[in-house]
Amino acid sequence: MQVDLTRVRRAAEGGGRQTKEGLPGDPAARSRAGAAPARKPGLFGRRRSRRRPAPAVDPDIARRRSQVAEQQARSLLRRSLMVLAALGAAGGIAWLLNSPYLSIDEVVVTGASNSSVEEILVRHQVVEGRPLASVRAGAVEESLRADPWVVSASVKLVFPTRIEVYVKERSPLAWMPLEDSWALLAEDGVVVYYADSSDSARSGIRIESEDPGLGGEVKDDYVYGALRFLEGLPREMAGQSAVRVIEEELWARVESRAVRLGSPVDMASKAEALRAVIGAAPEGVIDVTAPGRPAVMPWDRIGPLERTDLNIKLQLEP
Repeated sequence: MQVDLTRVRRAAEGGGRQTKEGLPGDPAARSRAGAAPARKPGLFGRRRSRRRPAPAVDPDIARRRSQVAEQQARSLLRRSLMVLAALGAAGGIAWLLNSPYLSIDEVVVTGASNSSVEEILVRHQVVEGRPLASVRAGAVEESLRADPWVVSASVKLVFPTRIEVYVKERSPLAWMPLEDSWALLAEDGVVVYYADSSDSARSGIRIESEDPGLGGEVKDDYVYGALRFLEGLPREMAGQSAVRVIEEELWARVESRAVRLGSPVDMASKAEALRAVIGAAPEGVIDVTAPGRPAVMPWDRIGPLERTDLNIKLQLEP
């Protein structure tokens, strides 16, 4: 009897698969066959779960949430409009301040005679056409006060187009030799000007002192006393007078008269006493060292040598 080897081999292979997967009569196989197919794993190996329905929201809560959202939106809109309005107003103001309507059209200067006010104003660009709001009044005032002639200064912005400059200047009082030049002193002893020679070589103050420089103050008791004396005289009389130190005393030549002033104190009173007696005083030296009792020493009571020496010193002759 011939056996078909091919069929036997196929039957054996089929039996092997049944043995591996379970026989048809095996209870485990039947259980697997009847069971529901397994769910496929979800993303990242997790099983997918059914989404639960959201719980119902209370109508009052929902209404309240809606009201809060509306209020927040209105508040944001209000703030945005305020910011836009502020930016618009700032832009309008900036344009107006820099417009020709608020630019310099007139500069009025009061009190300036010897100081360089115009030069200082040009340096700070205080000129016609510049926006008035861009002028730094404090900086201009500081530059004006730095001028040796200026005692005080103020700059006032008068909107819309006007600037007012007020200057108080020092009054020149006497020439005084300082080192290699002549210095013009103001009433407070400040050097306001230098020249190679004075306007009147025979008048002024002839006292040796250190040069403080332009704008500096000559700090010397005798110089200060001489200034106070000349300040107390009429302007024309002071311009023809000379004051110097002789043997630690102040002496003066006033209208060709020799005047003994003494120590550099109470000089205003001494000037007043001299004004009272100089017109009627006899020839000789007028003594106002005691301003309440001015006196005159006749020339015949002064020796010839002393008189000559005094005359030379007071006339400032070599």
